[in-house]
Amino acid sequence: MALFEADDDELAGLALKARSEDAGVRRVAMLRLAETPGEEATELLIGGIADPVAEVRGAAAGALEEHGGLAAVRALLGALDDPDAAVREAAARSLAERREAEAVPLMIARAAEGAPFARAAALRGLCEFGPVAALSVAMEALAAPAVSVRREAVALLGRLRAEAAQDGLMAMAADPDPELRRASMAALVFIRSGMKAGAALVAGLADQDWRVREEAAESIARSALGEAEPALIAALDDPVWQVRLKAARALGRLGARAAVPAIARALASEVSNLRKEAAAALGEIGDAAALPALRAAAADADPEVRKTALWAATRCRG
Repeated sequence: MALFEADDDELAGLALKARSEDAGVRRVAMLRLAETPGEEATELLIGGIADPVAEVRGAAAGALEEHGGLAAVRALLGALDDPDAAVREAAARSLAERREAEAVPLMIARAAEGAPFARAAALRGLCEFGPVAALSVAMEALAAPAVSVRREAVALLGRLRAEAAQDGLMAMAADPDPELRRASMAALVFIRSGMKAGAALVAGLADQDWRVREEAAESIARSALGEAEPALIAALDDPVWQVRLKAARALGRLGARAAVPAIARALASEVSNLRKEAAAALGEIGDAAALPALRAAAADADPEVRKTALWAATRCRG
């Protein structure tokens, strides 16, 4: 019983500090309330969202990450329109950690309209749930003027893995913003051979931004997109070694025997990570034509490359 009385006393003390005339004291109270469970603590934090001092509001918004309930969600959604950028950011971070399924309708409604920051934050929060109900609002958000909103919509559609999103994601894959194109490549990871959006991933291997090309190769590797094989072989000559590495990995997962000569050439790269990945890819393909190159790589200066080359050689057959 004494423990509960102590907790009550502590909460009463924090409630007094939350109403202090000193903004610094109020801010500390908000931070302490993050670790204080219960509806009363939640209500005090919600009250802190309306504090006249931005630092207090930001502390309250951050602390609400630890408190559940629709009232907390509503307060955080409202804080997305706060005049202070730091408060808005704190609210967005807390929303991204929500786990209440009943909050989904509120977040969908917030993602549908309003300031770009608020819409983007709501879409980001919905990614934690991946609710099918969010498909429509995410599709509509692809037409938003703000790049930030479109990016979060793309990420959510990738989480939903809905075939109905193919056309929208293909359009985003040609957007002028490179980060959006890159996000589209990541979102298209659910594409499988024969699906029309596979063409967007293949085209991504020739994007002007190397990060987009790298992401395209990564998604192709994870989706086992067989029709990308010729473009992946061409990507082994990419000027950026990270792209060549991901292309080699994808070709290994595809078991692309036609790529063996090109992958074997990568064993002479100056980049040890690429040499190791090339050896691993040749091992996955398992073609005896790779044995001469793998035997040479067994004497590589890097022990990880040597180990991988020896393993790969054991897997190569005629």
